[in-house]
Amino acid sequence: MSKVRAPRPRSCEAGRGVVRWAGLSVRAPPSPLSPRDTPPATLAPPPDFRYVGLEVHASRRLRVWVGLVGAGALAGTAIHGTAGALVGALLGAGAAGAGAAMARVASFRGAGAPDRSRRAMAIVPWGVMIDFEDGTRILRWPGVVRVRVDSVHGQDLGTPITHYSVVTVETPRDRYVGRAPGTPPLERLTVHLEEYAREASHRIALDLDGARSGEGPSEPDVELVLSAARAYLTTSAAARRLDLAPQGGYREAGGKRGSELAARQISDILRDRTARDVDPRPFAAAVAAELDLTAVGDDLVELVQSPLPILAAVAKVAATRLGVARARVGTLEEVEPFLLQRDVEALAAWQGA
Repeated sequence: MSKVRAPRPRSCEAGRGVVRWAGLSVRAPPSPLSPRDTPPATLAPPPDFRYVGLEVHASRRLRVWVGLVGAGALAGTAIHGTAGALVGALLGAGAAGAGAAMARVASFRGAGAPDRSRRAMAIVPWGVMIDFEDGTRILRWPGVVRVRVDSVHGQDLGTPITHYSVVTVETPRDRYVGRAPGTPPLERLTVHLEEYAREASHRIALDLDGARSGEGPSEPDVELVLSAARAYLTTSAAARRLDLAPQGGYREAGGKRGSELAARQISDILRDRTARDVDPRPFAAAVAAELDLTAVGDDLVELVQSPLPILAAVAKVAATRLGVARARVGTLEEVEPFLLQRDVEALAAWQGA
């Protein structure tokens, strides 16, 4: 009788992330990252526009535009964001460098029969301004849930062109539609709306590390930031960290005032793109201006279009105090509609000091 050989047992080995089973090697999936290993979230690139003026037509014509979108006559892009409830103070102001666009919007408002829905609309780095008969409504990014841009295309002597674009801004309750010639530079906004809403909701730090925060975003913060920055610069901790004179305060620091070490420390904070619930960048900008750190002027310019209104405003004033040309940073008035009145007053006083 022939012998029946029992089947050889199959071996399983595991080592260095590779599993060997019956001669077949299979790489094991990587183990999930622990919370410590997860890289921190980074901020989205800031808006790449300063002012986009939109013509707002009568509601009947807007319904026609929306119908065309549904019928597929318009090609568009859209993004959904998170809903928020923060609304800025109602203040009307235009953007520097956008006089011509503002004039076009103003001339359109006076055309045709009176209509409460026939109003101007503008998109700026901090949100949306909508002009009604009885005032201006301000929408900060946390209060916007959707931005959509639909472009109407055609040809000019065989060359593809964009005739105009329809921009739709939606809140949890309302929808606003306007038209802009050509293709407005809103692609970055449609991609990063949710990130902008989160950044605009940051609390403001009262130190360089984000260990303490102010009372915002629904309470004024600028006075707290400025007073905290000035008080910090008289401490021994600031003297060590920023290479300031240990006695007599920073205004008597002589050659150490505005040292290279201070410039590097402040620059690192201003350039940091890590997303933080408590944001130290406005505090760092105030310190830069108080120490006359002209070396960080370019870093401040990079922040003047931040979606966080207080950061943009403090960066504008700080850069101006350091001698940066106003053409590069714009004016405080640009961001005023998105700030609380006490913050505007504190910034204006600091700018004039």
